[in-house]
Amino acid sequence: MAGRGGAGVGMIVTVSVLGVLALTLFVLTVVFYGNYQGAKRELDANVAQMSDFVRPDERERDDIRSVRAAATQARKSVVGYLQESMQGTMRRVTGSPRDTVAQLEERIARIPGAEGSSLLQVIQDQNASISRLRDEVTQADADRQRALEDLQNESERVARMQQSHNNAVAALNAEIGTYRSEVDSYREGINDTRKDMDARVERLLTDSRDNEAKLSERIRQLQDQNLVLQNQVSQLRGEKNKDILKPEDEFALVDGQVAGLDNAGGRVFINLGRNQKVRLGMTFAVYNNATEIRPDDDGVYPRGKASIEVIAVDENSSACRILVESRGNPVVKGDVIANAVYDPRKTYKFLVWGNFDADRDGRRTPQEKMDIEAMVLAWGGEVVEELTGDVDFLVLGERPILPPPPRPGSPIEIMQEYIRLDRTVQRYNDLQNQAAATGLPVLNENRLYTLIGRY
Repeated sequence: MAGRGGAGVGMIVTVSVLGVLALTLFVLTVVFYGNYQGAKRELDANVAQMSDFVRPDERERDDIRSVRAAATQARKSVVGYLQESMQGTMRRVTGSPRDTVAQLEERIARIPGAEGSSLLQVIQDQNASISRLRDEVTQADADRQRALEDLQNESERVARMQQSHNNAVAALNAEIGTYRSEVDSYREGINDTRKDMDARVERLLTDSRDNEAKLSERIRQLQDQNLVLQNQVSQLRGEKNKDILKPEDEFALVDGQVAGLDNAGGRVFINLGRNQKVRLGMTFAVYNNATEIRPDDDGVYPRGKASIEVIAVDENSSACRILVESRGNPVVKGDVIANAVYDPRKTYKFLVWGNFDADRDGRRTPQEKMDIEAMVLAWGGEVVEELTGDVDFLVLGERPILPPPPRPGSPIEIMQEYIRLDRTVQRYNDLQNQAAATGLPVLNENRLYTLIGRY
């Protein structure tokens, strides 16, 4: 009995110990579970906080590992290590450890040409640009130095030229002074000569007035005598007209022949041309033969059966148009032609003066006067220098241009040239006035070409 009672107590004690142990284990489990939950919450908070600094997917990156190893080696946290590295970088880059990456980016963006480039690339580009600018400055300085040397050389050359010019001007002034003295002497001599000439002109005028009075009286007497003689000549001419009239042989009055006809064009071709001094507009009377060209008792020549006008001139032939033609008596080949005033044997005299454009370049010069004279000589005319009574034509070109008078003290060459031009213009005016007073035919350049048949 005693054994079973001791065993029961032992069982109870064992059960009690086990209950206490179970309770203690439960309590410890509850405590440990609470601590586990707190630790887990703290761990989750730390993990969440850690994610703000580095995410789990970034922990295994090589660059993150290298940063963590560098921080461990420096015995610093990764954030502290990175912060110190950032401050050191900013201190080296911007000079202020408090600057941020955004501020750095903003500063880099303000640098010209830095868009999309790294800072080191920008620095390298800037260094290269600075190096190029330094080279350009060096080259510009060398060019400036050479330019200064060239300027110095040019200044010395200009100084030498100026000195030479001054010497030449001084020599010219001395020569001009000599010329001026000579001109003054000439002017005094001219003034004295002019006074003497004025006195002589006055004496000549006085003598001419006296002679004019005597000649006027003599002219009046001769006019009276002339009237008497003219009356006597008229009476004698009326009585002896037939005896006085001695016409030339009719063959001597024939100038040419009709060489051909163009009936369709109404033209006549004659055997006279430029070499026979035929010109445009000249007219001829047409006769059947030379015997018809015979004057009557009163010296009047018969009228031709037709009249023709020259419209085109060749060397030895001409084309004519028919002005008048007798009905029933047409012009035929072999008819003779005559012009009462046409004489190819006559040599016409020409006086040529002025500026001409013989080469047709649009410029009239006095030198081309010789070309006009050569044309007249080639045509068969004669060129004279003085306007005498036997001159047939005066050929005037453009009036020479007279420049303004030279100022007092001008060089003697300029004065002489002005005097020459003034005499040329005065000669032009005198010839024009004399031709108008005497009725002499005046030809311009184009009319001369028409006369001599030049086109």
